[in-house]
Amino acid sequence: MAKDREYPSYFTCVAEILSNSPTPLSIETLVSRIAKQRPVGSGARSAVYQAISKLYQAIPVGSGRFGWLSCLLRGQQFRHPLTRSEIRKGTLLLDELEHAVFFPQFFQTHRPDTRLISVELMGGPTLQVHAEIERGTWALRLGQPFVKWVDQAGGTTEDDLLIQVKDGVDGEYGMRLQPKESRQEDLIRKRNVVLSRAAEQIVGRDRKTRAAMPVWELAGALIGQRVYGDEIPPDDMHFVLHEYSSLRLLEDAGYTTEGQNGSGGDAAPNGRETTSKADKPPKNRFGSLFENLDSAGLDHFVHGNGHPELPSLEWGRGELSASDSEGDSCEAYQAYLSELKEFAPDMTPLNHTEFHLLEAELEMLVSLEHEFGFLMPEQERRKNELADRLFIDPDYLLGGDWDQDDFGDVPYWNN
Repeated sequence: MAKDREYPSYFTCVAEILSNSPTPLSIETLVSRIAKQRPVGSGARSAVYQAISKLYQAIPVGSGRFGWLSCLLRGQQFRHPLTRSEIRKGTLLLDELEHAVFFPQFFQTHRPDTRLISVELMGGPTLQVHAEIERGTWALRLGQPFVKWVDQAGGTTEDDLLIQVKDGVDGEYGMRLQPKESRQEDLIRKRNVVLSRAAEQIVGRDRKTRAAMPVWELAGALIGQRVYGDEIPPDDMHFVLHEYSSLRLLEDAGYTTEGQNGSGGDAAPNGRETTSKADKPPKNRFGSLFENLDSAGLDHFVHGNGHPELPSLEWGRGELSASDSEGDSCEAYQAYLSELKEFAPDMTPLNHTEFHLLEAELEMLVSLEHEFGFLMPEQERRKNELADRLFIDPDYLLGGDWDQDDFGDVPYWNN
């Protein structure tokens, strides 16, 4: 008992040593440094490996060598395809890879990370932001400075946002826009192939007893192999793994090699084009991004008065508020009122029924576009008009689960 109080655990030692090392370390080096903090015996190497297996940020970078994710991120670059909603609202939705990039400690505890990060917009301001939840998805709310920056640069939904990690430990990042016209498609395609091959090898070597490798673990391993260390980053990870690799994404579990036929090839002719596959593609680029709530919280989120973190909106305009009655309250409508108050406070809000009538019309147009591959010009104009009025991204409807029978099968991160 006295020994437990006198000496730090292997877990604590490994975490402290790796997090304070700017470069990866071998197991032998870890053992030798741990020996300066506590007695070590013949089982030291095994104890170090066990500690590493419990530390999300302890990332393998080679045979018997490990680095700390926050340190490994320095200098790596990531490509984020902009969406219409992100450009309009200045809220950047994060998939698992990007969440690990901005908040590497999150996946150790799967609890909200409160750290403030610095984001320098190339040729624009430097913003201080933290993680938020936007409609059940982890996000960075960059706000109007980001909206103005994109607008001044002439950014569109066909452009990419390139994210550079200046210092993952201190939370310093840079962003710049890359117009579609300046994409080096051949080089990006090569990077996509490198990413897919690395992911296949990582998942194939996974020896843990589980249905699939969690996406955030795969993301950390790819960063450890510096797949994103090139000045030309590959396309979105989920897109690349679906289009270029033989891996299959199991919702709520991760990527697996099971049930795959063929190598997946490198036949995708363009980083943005879609080819048919036997397996079902990810529902959207954000994978499974709903916040993990307990059963009561999830029921409140889906059937009650919205997300627990959304404010109760009552502004004295005389007509409506989010708390008119229990029957006129839902998460989607409260989100609409929240967006309206922030971006168009002078506009008279729709009532609950009117909102859902227009929402249904928007969903119908999106489904028609999905079925036929295009809309007539007047339908396209109407779709965009409804999207702007309701503050709903049509891509979100197409990629989401609005066409399912119920919400019981909606995937969400186990976080």
